[in-house]
Amino acid sequence: MEIIQSILGFFIAIGILVTFHEFGHFYIARLFNVKVLNFSIGFGKTLFKKQFSNEGTEYSIGLVPLGGYVKMLESSELDPEKDKADYVYCFDKQSVYKKFLIVAAGPVFNLILAVIFFTVVHFSGITGMKPFVTSIEGHNLSQVQNKSFHEIIEVNGVATQRWQDVRVEILNAVVNKTRLNVLVKDYKNNISAININYGDNILQEDGDIILNLGFNPKTPEIPSVIGTIKNNSPASLAGLHVGDQILSVNDKNIKNWDSLVTIIQNNPDNILKLKVNRFEKILDIILVPAIKASSDDKSGYAGISPDRNALNDFRVLVKYPFFESIYKSILLTYNYSILTFKMIFELFTGQANMNNISGPLSIAEFSGKSLSMGFVYFSYLLAILSISLGVLNLLPIPVLDGGHLVYYIFEILTGKAVSEKFQLIAQQFGMLILFGIMIIAFYNDFARLL
Repeated sequence: MEIIQSILGFFIAIGILVTFHEFGHFYIARLFNVKVLNFSIGFGKTLFKKQFSNEGTEYSIGLVPLGGYVKMLESSELDPEKDKADYVYCFDKQSVYKKFLIVAAGPVFNLILAVIFFTVVHFSGITGMKPFVTSIEGHNLSQVQNKSFHEIIEVNGVATQRWQDVRVEILNAVVNKTRLNVLVKDYKNNISAININYGDNILQEDGDIILNLGFNPKTPEIPSVIGTIKNNSPASLAGLHVGDQILSVNDKNIKNWDSLVTIIQNNPDNILKLKVNRFEKILDIILVPAIKASSDDKSGYAGISPDRNALNDFRVLVKYPFFESIYKSILLTYNYSILTFKMIFELFTGQANMNNISGPLSIAEFSGKSLSMGFVYFSYLLAILSISLGVLNLLPIPVLDGGHLVYYIFEILTGKAVSEKFQLIAQQFGMLILFGIMIIAFYNDFARLL
């Protein structure tokens, strides 16, 4: 089921992002009266095509969904004698400024799409985990029984409500090689300022940068209280109720939900003697876990899920009014774009770990998970991916939009167009770079799976 969800999420995500990117080229081209011959999503064998008039654009969908293209009319395709009147519709006959805007429109539309999705997220509201830490290596935090964690409320002067906020500000500081100051608050609302020291090679280290910097996030423990019970499941047949707290299994004390799940999964078709707290009454109940139908390793299944109300203290809902959502979305898109540019620079100069490059398999996995979590979370991922696609296409690499923009800037500054011979050589060089990036991305994807 997860594989199907990942594939579905991947196709939806790539379809939306690529379509909007190519629509940017298409829209500005038509705005300048350039004739568009083909608008295609995907490459390879054509699965679908439609042309609404003999002289109109042909719309098509290719077999391989990793990209798309907009084919515009070129003067080389016309008969110099018969089709002179059509030269005004050719892309290559437009002024260098119009060509620049048409090519730049694709990445720009991706950034516009990111603003739209971020606005949906901020206006609808997104739930995240509060940035609680149990400790920070090298720093003494006050410890009180049952209150042994602190909340990070600010990083370098920027308020942080979720772990994602903390991560972004930390990356901003590390990439810019600036100080890293955090404010932490204890349960009595006492605030402490902490300066985090880090080495120049912090981005080259494997693993999560949060952990590498010495932060130890607080992992909330889910109590062994039943939140839901499926009909006709082993738990239902055993007589368990919603709200029951499992105290012990076969005389072994249960500390949290994870320990209960482990015992159930390890005991398919075995008798489990439960001690249950139900409204302050201790009951003895017999549970016989069934074998999970979709499990290859024959793990046990009871048909119960936890009461997640205990996580409420660890969650936060981030939500803004409509116009403030737009403002914050524009600001977030700008900040993410700058951060992405700088991270790519760090990767190309060897100052960041190449393991951070993700490929289609990772995108599919993230897409599937966010899709299962709901529209808001999927929208957030689409905003991030749209920024990545827009920034990637702005890189000055031949074959990408950014490479062509460099040619046009050269032409604007010198008054001379870049020769076709140079463009052909540069295109081959650009293909080599992209091929190398794809190899690294696929390698990292497979390494994560193994």
